[in-house]
Amino acid sequence: MLEGYEPVAVRLHRLLTNLREAGKEPRVITHMVSAPGTDICVFRAELWIGPDLVATGWAEEVRGQGNVNKTSHVENCETSSLGRMAEAYLPNPDWTKRPSREEMGKVQRAGGSTTSAPQHTGTKTITNKMKGKCVECGGTVDVGEGLATNDGNGWKTHHRPDECPPEAF
Repeated sequence: MLEGYEPVAVRLHRLLTNLREAGKEPRVITHMVSAPGTDICVFRAELWIGPDLVATGWAEEVRGQGNVNKTSHVENCETSSLGRMAEAYLPNPDWTKRPSREEMGKVQRAGGSTTSAPQHTGTKTITNKMKGKCVECGGTVDVGEGLATNDGNGWKTHHRPDECPPEAF
């Protein structure tokens, strides 16, 4: 049932390979946000390119929830945060493949269905998680200063409404 989902290791390798082939030097840093030894584990993964934080991924796992988390909830949580970070920076244009294999395994362990992935219905808009060029005016949009939209054909960066600088036109 999990064959259609990409493992985090594959997703992370694809991301780092693409960045290195583009001449960039990525750094990945993970942080355990929760207190060590607790039953709930929270991790944040960060992707840095030079001095810029360009993507983050967050994950939470509960000790004992499912077979994997009986012995490895910390490791599983860190892996999930890496998958989320990779997807945030280099999203799969096929929205049915957004969850990683590890995330869908979590759904399966919790008793949920993995037979039908969530379907993309319309345009998704989020605060931009990476610096980009505005598709409207061509100006630079710094991390968190604009919007990123995906209509199923990949992510596009925009300034917020009415915030394209006049000199860009």
